[in-house]
Amino acid sequence: MTSQGASIVPLADIAGPGDIVAIVGAGGKTTTMFALANALAERGLRVVTTKSTNIHRPSLARSPRLLISPPDRWQTDLPPALDAHPVITVVTAAPTPRRYNGIPPDLAPDLLRASGADVLIVEADGARRRLIKAPASHEPAMPPGATVVIPVACLAAVGRPLAERHVHRPQLVAEILGIALDTPLTTDHVLTLLLDPRAGRKSQPPAARLWPVLTATDKIETEQLKALRASLRAHPDVTGWVGADADWTYAAHRPDAAP
Repeated sequence: MTSQGASIVPLADIAGPGDIVAIVGAGGKTTTMFALANALAERGLRVVTTKSTNIHRPSLARSPRLLISPPDRWQTDLPPALDAHPVITVVTAAPTPRRYNGIPPDLAPDLLRASGADVLIVEADGARRRLIKAPASHEPAMPPGATVVIPVACLAAVGRPLAERHVHRPQLVAEILGIALDTPLTTDHVLTLLLDPRAGRKSQPPAARLWPVLTATDKIETEQLKALRASLRAHPDVTGWVGADADWTYAAHRPDAAP
């Protein structure tokens, strides 16, 4: 199948054996993490999911198997767990009843190797449940070995004001976009945040493949969505892109090869 000069491909085409996937941004990171993990498992791959930030327990409620395992236990704890479950989530500690500790980002390659997984997916950013964001100086917690980077942004932000209730770190977003606070957001604003090296692409390893994700695609007009897809298709650094509607049905697209 094709769509505007792009082929529709399985979601599992985003990653393969040996990949470390980093998910950043706002508006659907955790849902995207588990959707990709399950798609890879259906392809027959073994997947570890984790975060390189602190984690509120409810955000991992969809994990099929959660393990609290410090790094010195990974080689013992994780391979048997993956034998029983093709997708597991690993955290290093549970310091409070409401919070888990994720992994230090520089340990991502060690986690992939010690677990025996085919693919590691790391949610490497936080957004306090906002629709879009810009990263602070210490963000994202990017794994240095990431081979795939997935910046996420939610199109439900379109038409809403650039304000704290919709946007994480709105002052930083205003500086990147060159607009005032409370300005209504447009599809171009969302796309800029997704692809700007100060926002969605911040700290992306140079060789990493870029797969942007736009969620709530049914919240904008069809012509607006077509224009976004055309911009993504034309971007020289975009390997492919993914759309997800309000029901979290994902569709991955890869630009067609030039004739």
